[in-house]
Amino acid sequence: MSMQREILFAALMVISAVILTWKWLSLYDRVDAVVIFSAFLLTFSLGMLLLSLEYRMHRMREEFENLKRLIAVNADDLESRIESKFKVYMEGLEERLERIERRLYR
Repeated sequence: MSMQREILFAALMVISAVILTWKWLSLYDRVDAVVIFSAFLLTFSLGMLLLSLEYRMHRMREEFENLKRLIAVNADDLESRIESKFKVYMEGLEERLERIERRLYR
């Protein structure tokens, strides 16, 4: 819906530029098709540039959201791997501490 609205505004921008240029030149009885076409081309290019920027921003936003999800999944996986390795090291450390305690009580 948003893209359709932006296309409509771009078309309105182009039409208004052509009408404005035609009216302005007709005030001085110097209507020139090249000037009107140039105004059309200028506003059409500007409208397409703005639409292109909007499309790129939308695509970048989607890529950013996908990247955030990917980082969250990888962070959870990394956390679980670190936790399992830490647990193994802690078990080994606890076992050594128990051996040391047994030696001290003998």
